[in-house]
Amino acid sequence: MRVFLSQSDASEWLKKGKILIYPTEGVWGIGCDALNKKAVKRIYELKNRPQDKSLILLCKNLESISNFLIPLTKKEMEYLDTISKDPVTVLYKFDIDTTPGHLQNSTGKLAIRVSTHYHLKTLFERFNNPIISTSANISGSDTINNIEEFKADFDFNDVAIYNKPLGNLSKPTPIIDLETKEVIRD
Repeated sequence: MRVFLSQSDASEWLKKGKILIYPTEGVWGIGCDALNKKAVKRIYELKNRPQDKSLILLCKNLESISNFLIPLTKKEMEYLDTISKDPVTVLYKFDIDTTPGHLQNSTGKLAIRVSTHYHLKTLFERFNNPIISTSANISGSDTINNIEEFKADFDFNDVAIYNKPLGNLSKPTPIIDLETKEVIRD
């Protein structure tokens, strides 16, 4: 397992289709280039995660993935403005014709977060694709908080750590459905 301290090294790693463990606003995440179908499949394998359980897309901004989404109404945009002052993951309806098949799911929605975390924002300065994101632990296991624990579960040649501090949240970000305004995870 490699450890990176620079966003340029972490970005190049992702561009090669590799897996990255990284800090988020509240917990450590594990992910890859969301447009790389093989890498996304590898995330499911590493986590022992069921294929029918969706993953979050981290992105630089909504414009960077707007072609995946059904156009938002003015009312939805206004609602987003009110909830996005704090870190939040939002469920958006995806466009079945333009969203890559390996990112589609039976709900018709993608979980998307425009990260507010400084170190992810700097990573997106060099990496332009969305990043698949899920908690960096084996599915069903406790949250992992240090490099030694990551090495125990994810010590593989295709996995590296972007070793920067976590954000200030003490838990994963809330998830809100944009269509129903329902809070899926608080």
